[in-house]
Amino acid sequence: MKVMKVVNKMAMKEGSRSQRDKHTRRTYGWWIALLLVVIWIVLIWSMSAQSYQQQNIQPWLHKLTQKVHIGFTLPDVHFTYSGHEYSLKQRPYDFVEFVFRKTAHLFVYAVLAVLVYSSLRYKRVRVRTCIVVALMIVAMIASIDEYIQQFSPNRTSSIRDVGVDLIGACCGIAIYTGIRALLRSK
Repeated sequence: MKVMKVVNKMAMKEGSRSQRDKHTRRTYGWWIALLLVVIWIVLIWSMSAQSYQQQNIQPWLHKLTQKVHIGFTLPDVHFTYSGHEYSLKQRPYDFVEFVFRKTAHLFVYAVLAVLVYSSLRYKRVRVRTCIVVALMIVAMIASIDEYIQQFSPNRTSSIRDVGVDLIGACCGIAIYTGIRALLRSK
């Protein structure tokens, strides 16, 4: 009987140590996830502070098209965004750069949303709450990002870009949760 009590006490101590170790790893993991969120936000804001000339990809596009011969006629795709006219046929470099920039917005904010969402899920916060908080943080960071751009040479800020950023955030969370669900089902 005494032997069983000793064995039970030892098992309980081992279990509590295991629980403590698990809690410590979870806490460190959460801090690392939070640090990644902060680093990503600093990266976003540092890119916002750059001038248009520092981010302009048109010189690179000109060099690329000199090396690669495009043997077809471009379709006449055109639209207006924030008062600027974009036409693939008339000004292809402006058009490609615009698509590249908006794709970058989608990607950067998709990553931010996934980082925020996953760091909250790491703390076992409810899924719906994680989504709402991630989208709120993306909206806030994107709004500050657009505000910063007002002070960068030759950059424009637009509330529409915040909308693009939120679309990127929604897509990022959807893709992330979809991939996680697929991996869990296997």
